[in-house]
Amino acid sequence: MPRIPYPELSGLAQEVRDSIGEKPANVSLMMAVASAPVFKGLGQLGSAHIRGSGLPPRLRELAILRVGYMSGSAYEVFQHEALARYVGLSDAQIDAIRSGDARSPVLDAAERDVMAFVEDLVANVRASDATLAAVRKHLDDSQVVDLILVSGYYMTVCRLLETTGVEIEETPIDWSTMVPPH
Repeated sequence: MPRIPYPELSGLAQEVRDSIGEKPANVSLMMAVASAPVFKGLGQLGSAHIRGSGLPPRLRELAILRVGYMSGSAYEVFQHEALARYVGLSDAQIDAIRSGDARSPVLDAAERDVMAFVEDLVANVRASDATLAAVRKHLDDSQVVDLILVSGYYMTVCRLLETTGVEIEETPIDWSTMVPPH
Protein backbone atom coordinates (compact mmCIF):
# COMPACT_ATOMS: atom_id res chain seq x y z
CA MET A 1 0.00 0.00 0.00
CA PRO A 2 1.22 3.49 -0.75
CA ARG A 3 1.92 5.88 2.12
CA ILE A 4 -0.62 8.32 0.66
CA PRO A 5 -3.67 6.60 -0.79
CA TYR A 6 -4.47 6.69 -4.48
CA PRO A 7 -7.59 8.70 -5.22
CA GLU A 8 -10.88 7.13 -6.22
CA LEU A 9 -11.33 7.78 -9.94
CA SER A 10 -14.94 8.79 -9.35
CA GLY A 11 -13.81 11.55 -7.00
CA LEU A 12 -11.52 13.23 -9.52
CA ALA A 13 -12.44 16.18 -11.69
CA GLN A 14 -13.61 15.10 -15.15
CA GLU A 15 -10.62 16.82 -16.77
CA VAL A 16 -8.25 14.78 -14.59
CA ARG A 17 -10.13 11.53 -15.29
CA ASP A 18 -10.01 12.27 -19.02
CA SER A 19 -6.27 12.84 -18.79
CA ILE A 20 -5.36 9.64 -16.94
CA GLY A 21 -7.85 7.29 -18.59
CA GLU A 22 -9.65 4.28 -17.18
CA LYS A 23 -6.58 2.26 -16.19
CA PRO A 24 -3.88 4.79 -15.28
CA ALA A 25 -0.33 3.93 -14.33
CA ASN A 26 0.18 4.25 -10.58
CA VAL A 27 2.38 7.32 -11.05
CA SER A 28 -0.43 9.10 -12.91
CA LEU A 29 -2.92 8.08 -10.27
CA MET A 30 -0.71 9.45 -7.50
CA MET A 31 -0.07 12.67 -9.40
CA ALA A 32 -3.85 13.06 -9.62
CA VAL A 33 -3.88 13.54 -5.84
CA ALA A 34 -2.38 16.99 -6.47
CA SER A 35 -4.68 19.92 -7.09
CA ALA A 36 -6.09 19.91 -10.63
CA PRO A 37 -3.97 22.86 -11.86
CA VAL A 38 -0.77 21.31 -10.50
CA PHE A 39 -1.67 17.91 -11.96
CA LYS A 40 -2.36 19.52 -15.34
CA GLY A 41 0.90 21.49 -15.28
CA LEU A 42 2.96 18.45 -14.29
CA GLY A 43 1.35 16.44 -17.08
CA GLN A 44 2.02 19.11 -19.67
CA LEU A 45 5.64 19.45 -18.58
CA GLY A 46 6.20 15.69 -18.58
CA SER A 47 4.61 15.36 -22.00
CA ALA A 48 6.72 18.20 -23.37
CA HIS A 49 9.88 16.44 -22.21
CA ILE A 50 8.86 13.10 -23.71
CA ARG A 51 7.17 14.26 -26.92
CA GLY A 52 8.39 17.75 -27.72
CA SER A 53 11.91 18.37 -26.50
CA GLY A 54 14.77 18.87 -28.93
CA LEU A 55 16.92 16.74 -26.64
CA PRO A 56 17.68 13.44 -28.40
CA PRO A 57 15.50 10.69 -26.86
CA ARG A 58 18.47 8.44 -26.00
CA LEU A 59 20.17 11.27 -24.09
CA ARG A 60 16.89 12.22 -22.41
CA GLU A 61 16.39 8.65 -21.19
CA LEU A 62 20.00 8.40 -20.08
CA ALA A 63 19.43 11.51 -17.95
CA ILE A 64 16.12 10.27 -16.55
CA LEU A 65 17.59 6.88 -15.67
CA ARG A 66 20.65 8.40 -13.99
CA VAL A 67 18.41 10.66 -11.93
CA GLY A 68 16.26 7.64 -11.03
CA TYR A 69 19.24 5.52 -10.01
CA MET A 70 20.80 8.35 -8.00
CA SER A 71 17.45 8.96 -6.31
CA GLY A 72 16.96 5.29 -5.45
CA SER A 73 13.59 5.30 -7.20
CA ALA A 74 12.74 1.73 -8.20
CA TYR A 75 9.47 2.75 -9.87
CA GLU A 76 11.12 5.40 -12.01
CA VAL A 77 13.87 3.13 -13.27
CA PHE A 78 11.44 0.26 -13.87
CA GLN A 79 9.31 2.40 -16.16
CA HIS A 80 12.15 4.29 -17.86
CA GLU A 81 14.37 1.28 -18.47
CA ALA A 82 11.52 0.12 -20.74
CA LEU A 83 11.41 3.50 -22.49
CA ALA A 84 15.20 3.58 -22.77
CA ARG A 85 15.12 0.24 -24.59
CA TYR A 86 12.29 1.50 -26.80
CA VAL A 87 14.40 4.50 -27.91
CA GLY A 88 17.43 2.30 -28.58
CA LEU A 89 19.60 2.09 -25.48
CA SER A 90 21.09 -1.38 -25.02
CA ASP A 91 21.12 -3.40 -21.81
CA ALA A 92 24.88 -2.82 -21.61
CA GLN A 93 24.34 0.93 -21.82
CA ILE A 94 21.59 0.77 -19.20
CA ASP A 95 23.97 -1.20 -16.94
CA ALA A 96 26.62 1.53 -17.38
CA ILE A 97 24.06 4.21 -16.53
CA ARG A 98 22.90 2.22 -13.48
CA SER A 99 26.45 1.84 -12.18
CA GLY A 100 27.38 5.45 -12.97
CA ASP A 101 30.24 4.33 -15.19
CA ALA A 102 30.62 7.48 -17.32
CA ARG A 103 33.81 6.03 -18.81
CA SER A 104 32.20 2.86 -20.09
CA PRO A 105 33.16 2.03 -23.67
CA VAL A 106 29.52 1.16 -24.43
CA LEU A 107 28.68 4.86 -24.13
CA ASP A 108 29.68 7.34 -26.81
CA ALA A 109 31.27 10.71 -25.99
CA ALA A 110 27.94 12.56 -25.86
CA GLU A 111 26.42 9.91 -23.58
CA ARG A 112 29.44 9.98 -21.26
CA ASP A 113 29.37 13.78 -21.04
CA VAL A 114 25.60 13.91 -20.47
CA MET A 115 25.89 11.34 -17.69
CA ALA A 116 28.71 13.26 -15.99
CA PHE A 117 26.71 16.49 -16.31
CA VAL A 118 23.54 14.96 -14.83
CA GLU A 119 25.48 13.45 -11.93
CA ASP A 120 27.10 16.83 -11.25
CA LEU A 121 23.74 18.61 -11.48
CA VAL A 122 21.99 16.18 -9.12
CA ALA A 123 24.82 16.11 -6.60
CA ASN A 124 25.78 19.78 -6.62
CA VAL A 125 22.75 21.73 -7.93
CA ARG A 126 25.07 23.99 -9.97
CA ALA A 127 26.93 21.91 -12.52
CA SER A 128 30.59 22.78 -12.83
CA ASP A 129 32.06 24.81 -15.64
CA ALA A 130 33.88 21.68 -16.82
CA THR A 131 30.81 19.42 -17.10
CA LEU A 132 28.78 22.23 -18.67
CA ALA A 133 31.49 22.91 -21.26
CA ALA A 134 31.76 19.19 -22.04
CA VAL A 135 28.02 18.74 -22.61
CA ARG A 136 27.87 21.91 -24.75
CA LYS A 137 30.23 20.21 -27.23
CA HIS A 138 27.32 17.89 -28.10
CA LEU A 139 24.18 19.92 -27.45
CA ASP A 140 22.99 23.37 -28.42
CA ASP A 141 21.89 25.78 -25.70
CA SER A 142 18.19 24.84 -26.00
CA GLN A 143 19.05 21.17 -25.59
CA VAL A 144 21.25 21.92 -22.57
CA VAL A 145 18.43 23.83 -20.90
CA ASP A 146 16.02 20.96 -21.72
CA LEU A 147 18.54 18.56 -20.16
CA ILE A 148 18.64 20.63 -16.97
CA LEU A 149 14.85 20.84 -16.85
CA VAL A 150 14.20 17.15 -17.58
CA SER A 151 16.67 16.24 -14.85
CA GLY A 152 14.92 18.52 -12.37
CA TYR A 153 11.46 17.31 -13.39
CA TYR A 154 12.40 13.69 -12.81
CA MET A 155 14.09 14.54 -9.53
CA THR A 156 10.66 15.85 -8.48
CA VAL A 157 8.89 12.75 -9.82
CA CYS A 158 11.31 10.45 -7.99
CA ARG A 159 10.71 12.26 -4.74
CA LEU A 160 6.95 12.00 -5.24
CA LEU A 161 7.20 8.29 -6.02
CA GLU A 162 9.42 7.45 -3.07
CA THR A 163 7.72 9.64 -0.49
CA THR A 164 4.19 8.55 -1.37
CA GLY A 165 5.14 4.90 -1.87
CA VAL A 166 3.84 4.43 -5.41
CA GLU A 167 3.73 0.71 -6.17
CA ILE A 168 5.41 -0.82 -9.21
CA GLU A 169 3.05 -2.45 -11.69
CA GLU A 170 3.69 -5.98 -12.98
CA THR A 171 4.53 -4.70 -16.44
CA PRO A 172 5.92 -1.36 -17.56
CA ILE A 173 3.96 1.26 -19.43
CA ASP A 174 3.53 0.44 -23.12
CA TRP A 175 5.56 3.39 -24.35
CA SER A 176 4.85 2.58 -27.99
CA THR A 177 1.32 3.93 -27.47
CA MET A 178 2.64 7.22 -26.09
CA VAL A 179 5.94 7.98 -27.78
CA PRO A 180 6.63 8.09 -31.51
CA PRO A 181 9.12 5.47 -32.73
CA HIS A 182 12.70 6.62 -33.08
